[in-house]
Formats: sequence, structure tokens, C-alpha cells
Amino acid sequence: MFQEFYAESSLLIWPLVGLLIFVAVFIGVLAFTFFGLRDKRKLEEIAALPLEPDHGDDDRAEGRAAG
Repeated sequence: MFQEFYAESSLLIWPLVGLLIFVAVFIGVLAFTFFGLRDKRKLEEIAALPLEPDHGDDDRAEGRAAG
């Protein structure tokens, strides 16, 4: 019964397209992680990003909040 319904549906290509897009992006992220981050300096730069101080952003945000 379900086979007949799904066999005549023209919308079945969209889940497959979505799955292929997901798999391609997932493989791309894995490839970037393993091959794109081999440089130690680049990896240390990315790892230190949250620890870098903000330069003047806090003053402007406080001025808008007070003002």
C-alpha cells in the first residue's frame, strides 16, 4: 500500500537532496578540521581568540546603555 503511494510521488527527490547537502557539508567540515588546521600557529591563533582583550568595545556599549 505505501509502496504505491511513494512510487508516484514526485517529491521524494528533496529528502535525498537534503541528505546529500548535509553529507557534503559534514565531509567538508571534517576535511577542514583534519587538513586545514595542520599549521600549529593557526591552531594556536584560533584557540586564543576568546582570550584576546576587547579594545574599546566596552566603553561604547556602556555609553549607549547609560545614555
